[in-house]
Amino acid sequence: MSTPFEWQSAPDADVDHQYSPSRYALRPLDEYLAEYHELSTPHDPASLRQRRRPLLIYIHGGYWQRLSAADSLFNANDAIAEGISLHAVEYTLAPYATIPDIIEECIIDVKKMINELEPIQVVLAGCSAGAHLAAMCAREYAIASRLSGVVLLSGIYDLRPLVVTDTNEPLHLTHESAAAISPQLLASTHGLSRALCAVGESESSEFIRQNAEYAGYLQKSGTATETVVVPNRDHFNLPYDLLRRGSVVGDWALAQLLKEPS
Repeated sequence: MSTPFEWQSAPDADVDHQYSPSRYALRPLDEYLAEYHELSTPHDPASLRQRRRPLLIYIHGGYWQRLSAADSLFNANDAIAEGISLHAVEYTLAPYATIPDIIEECIIDVKKMINELEPIQVVLAGCSAGAHLAAMCAREYAIASRLSGVVLLSGIYDLRPLVVTDTNEPLHLTHESAAAISPQLLASTHGLSRALCAVGESESSEFIRQNAEYAGYLQKSGTATETVVVPNRDHFNLPYDLLRRGSVVGDWALAQLLKEPS
């Protein structure tokens, strides 16, 4: 049995390797990025946002410094087929915004979309840094109390390991500032009814550990939480499953979105 990775004592290069998802991916990162763009481009974001329908709000990843809402509509065909509204959150990327600034932008946008669209049900989802941002949004009672559930994919909930990685160059995190915006380390809140924490099988042991530990954190705070390691999925193709019938993630999200209002 292998020894668990300990980021506190590991060499910086090893921590950086653990938090470089493309090193573990099933396909080259550039292929995924091109695919995101190809699948998203045909769709008009405004036309995907229909009032008084089930709503999936998606927050993209990219370590708070890459990607965009425009390239995060790859679930649009599934959303249209299911009669579900889809909204991808746009936020200012680092270094032009700090992570606390980005968190606040996401909270404002999520509240705005829910209030404007008056959804029948709403699921908030995010991947990687987007899962961190979704977790931080769900700490707000005004958001959590409106959610049917939250789907957190391949998330980072304790940001302290990133301080020694190359990823931190535009983020300027210190041990203290990283801890202050790590949902895993903050006092638990109430209001979130259910959550799914999922990670791909083809991911580093650190992403798998963080997924499991944050699921445990949510369970202790009273949120009905499921946790899963998804076979044949990595950091970059797991979000494709969000509204895909027959997938663990898609079936869970659709169950929350399509249930009868209480």
